[in-house]
Amino acid sequence: MNTTDQYKFEDNGNEISFMPNYSFLRTLKWWLAAGILTVPLIYYFRNILSENAFIIIFSIWVVYMGYFLVDLVFRVPVKYIFDKREKCIYRKLFFTQKIMDFEEMTYFINEDSGGYYYVIGKKRNQFVKNYRISNYFSGSKASRIKEEGFLENILYPLLNAINIPINRSQE
Repeated sequence: MNTTDQYKFEDNGNEISFMPNYSFLRTLKWWLAAGILTVPLIYYFRNILSENAFIIIFSIWVVYMGYFLVDLVFRVPVKYIFDKREKCIYRKLFFTQKIMDFEEMTYFINEDSGGYYYVIGKKRNQFVKNYRISNYFSGSKASRIKEEGFLENILYPLLNAINIPINRSQE
């Protein structure tokens, strides 16, 4: 799967849109299926286990399934739309919400527990409220290749379209 497919990147001339978490959809579906398939196992072992052990295992399963359902419903379908006509950036989940104008946007790398990712935010309060626009990257060779694909196919065309200078300090 190439980078534009992983992010479901679309540029129709008037707007650019992409989904930063779209590549997780396939993985999450498999983990969700694994969670659903454990229901018969839990039901089979309910008579063998004590009542307290069954309640603990069932509680862990409920948290597990809740986590993946939240990811599938609230994280994966998030789409960012960069409207060139209105010069605005929108975030779409169930409804479309304007998050900032092109002039207000800045981008930077945010580091988090051994990895990093690209985010956008308003220039005035970028560290207070920001929006993740890439997958997590690490220092590994495979991750650097994925990051290079993200930069070349997603971030640089996006920044060119909204007339923000590109900081290519790595090259």
